[in-house]
Amino acid sequence: MNKNSFNFLDRIDSLNKNQTKLFDLIVIGGGITGAGILLDASSRGLNTLLLEKKDFASGTSGRSTKLIHGGLRYLKELEFSLVRKVGKERAIVFKNAPHLIVPQKLLLPIYKNGTFKKWQLSIALSIYDWLAGVKKNERKKIFNSKKTISKETTLNKEGLIGAGFYSEYRTDDARLTLEIIKTAINYNAEPYNYLEVKSIKKLNDIFYVEAYDSVNKLSFKFKSKQLVNATGPWTDDIRKTNNTISKEKICLSKGVHLVMKHENLPIKNPVYFDAPDKRMCFAIPRNKCTYVGTTDTLFEEIEKTEPTANIKDITYILDAINNCFDVPKLKLNNVISSWTGLRPLILEEGKKTSEISRKDELIIAQNNMISIAGGKLTGYRLMAKKVVDLIVKNLNQSEKCFTSEIKISGSENINQTNVNEVKTSFKEKLSEIEIQSNDLDYLFHNYGSQLTKIIALLKSNRYKSIVQAEAHFCIMEENLYYPLDFFLRRTSKLYYSPEKIEEEIILVSPIFSKLLNLNSAEIKLLINQLLAYKKRLTNFTDD
Repeated sequence: MNKNSFNFLDRIDSLNKNQTKLFDLIVIGGGITGAGILLDASSRGLNTLLLEKKDFASGTSGRSTKLIHGGLRYLKELEFSLVRKVGKERAIVFKNAPHLIVPQKLLLPIYKNGTFKKWQLSIALSIYDWLAGVKKNERKKIFNSKKTISKETTLNKEGLIGAGFYSEYRTDDARLTLEIIKTAINYNAEPYNYLEVKSIKKLNDIFYVEAYDSVNKLSFKFKSKQLVNATGPWTDDIRKTNNTISKEKICLSKGVHLVMKHENLPIKNPVYFDAPDKRMCFAIPRNKCTYVGTTDTLFEEIEKTEPTANIKDITYILDAINNCFDVPKLKLNNVISSWTGLRPLILEEGKKTSEISRKDELIIAQNNMISIAGGKLTGYRLMAKKVVDLIVKNLNQSEKCFTSEIKISGSENINQTNVNEVKTSFKEKLSEIEIQSNDLDYLFHNYGSQLTKIIALLKSNRYKSIVQAEAHFCIMEENLYYPLDFFLRRTSKLYYSPEKIEEEIILVSPIFSKLLNLNSAEIKLLINQLLAYKKRLTNFTDD
């Protein structure tokens, strides 16, 4: 595989060639943790293969609150070291992927009998700024009630004392994961989606891994000196596949987010607010919508590969919104879509999921397979470093980690100071070919410098619609096969504009058909899969 052919066109030939290799490392799991390990290992010169049973970031890493944050909540648990680490990591990922990381000021309202008293929040945010290394001009401010309302007129005024105003960073978790994987290809990494690991054996210090290609209905066998399990919620399942005899280490917390049109919750800033039970929720404006979450409840049905929001989850979030915001009461019919993720937490007997630490942990099997679980999106690079440091030691090598200096795919010629300038240049290029750039923010923050290739497709007069050029680009350069993955993870359109899906699938389905050589029956099947999933996003039940 090379960086110019990250697609399904030569997939079988590529897989067959990789069956003949002895890899230094095989990584199981294509979420943010697996992606980080892939980049770290391959950039140190290790011959590395990644196997993901579904699409990249299809589990936890595509269903988070989509924030690269410093972990203010960890101060309550006195986890100062964790706050310091993730604060530094936040700055690193912003430097290396400035198109994917959007600095934002977050408002935390203070209410009488709320989670924080004004003096407590002032101290907490000062400590947070110090530990996270926040720049002087971005440090916290504490507002009185009048200033708070001027910043966010939608807040409920009753009992409002003031607010904290501090720095956080927004991202697209699925795009970040994918771009890290694409970056690793530049270091000769071999990542594959839709390859499910079916068996693991170790003979004479070599791991033999059999995986099933669910697209082509074929099995492949690979071999490697080292093996890492980075499958998040499915960590214990892979440990069982590896014949590990041990108590389960993972428990799952279910997190639900609801999406509504921005006009229904027209906030100006992201808001971090108290739910009625004193848990805290985020409300984030994005793509002409506002999304709100999250829940934190025990989930014990791992066989349900697509966890969904139920009426209890939705009621909890809607009650939280209606309690904090002075807007017309939001109801079920205001919810246009949702996403539900599973947090893989390290099991701690007797603790609620909300009380369990978000720290990561390494689990070493008797045959030396390494499992890594827990952790947070922001700390992905440090988790990867911890794993690859161990891998390098096991291989008697000495290469050092330098991922803090690696620019992520899409960030070429973009830095923290010229983001707006580059964005303006893309707006001018789009206007030259008479393409409306109402969605410029989305396009730029989705693709970064790669938007040049999408504009080139439009300029060639091959396509008259941006979504068609996007589909072409993603099929040819982002290992895309299913329309569902295009609308869900490559573009997030299923979350923020589900009402446009029927129209846009008509525009892009001929492109899928032509580029992937699919017949009409195959395309119809893929379209039905997409529409069924769309229905599931808002088809809430009491299950």
